[in-house]
Amino acid sequence: MVNLIIYVVVGGFIGVLINYLADVLPQTRRFSQPVCPHCSKPYSLKGYLISFKCPNCNQKPRTRNFIVLITSIIAAVLVGIYPLIGLNFWLTIPVMIFLGLILVIDIEHHVVLIETSIVGLVMFFFYGWLMYNWTMTGLLLTSVGGVAGFLLMLLIYFFGIFFSRGLGKIRKEEIKEAGLGFGDVYACAFLGFFVGWPYVIGMLIIAILVSGIYSFIYLIVKAIKKDYQVASTIPYTPFLILGALATFYIPKLPIS
Repeated sequence: MVNLIIYVVVGGFIGVLINYLADVLPQTRRFSQPVCPHCSKPYSLKGYLISFKCPNCNQKPRTRNFIVLITSIIAAVLVGIYPLIGLNFWLTIPVMIFLGLILVIDIEHHVVLIETSIVGLVMFFFYGWLMYNWTMTGLLLTSVGGVAGFLLMLLIYFFGIFFSRGLGKIRKEEIKEAGLGFGDVYACAFLGFFVGWPYVIGMLIIAILVSGIYSFIYLIVKAIKKDYQVASTIPYTPFLILGALATFYIPKLPIS
């Protein structure tokens, strides 16, 4: 019971921190004072953490704030009960904060910030190596996982550009948005460090399969609503994160 309370409290803290970082980083690229998304007036600390409406325009916070908070609490409880292989609950907290932040920003803004990518590359390199107990074999597998993730996603990225150009020529119109952003390439690199080699391959396969299923359903729904637009894009990094996390719960063969 005590552990459950700890998981809930920690999950709440994670949710608040993710919301704060997702509010300020896309706007200022640094730690700064959050502002109301409706009137752009800065929040006070009390107003941001406790109030359920802006003191200046009386608008309620984004629905995302509550979704992230509840999801973070549920995720913290689940990770406490079913921890990632090779990590305990406390070592998983930075991972949860970082991946949660990447998810929220990519879903809201369709971008993976270069600043967060740099943090991810450094953090997940050491996390990946840690899970191999700092061995030289582990260093090699971690490094190859990151490099392979980068190169494989880079190929997919260029394929998306060529596909968009080809589709534009067929339709005789310019398609400005590519299927993937370069931030997805960085994301695949730092997640590749995290899962290591050869599990980065499994991560990519899962991401491609799940994103394909989601895209198919998305197209059907849009077609039914008659709201489909050519070359409309969806955030891809969430599928990479899902693929990476799935590799921790799929039985792995021991690597000597």
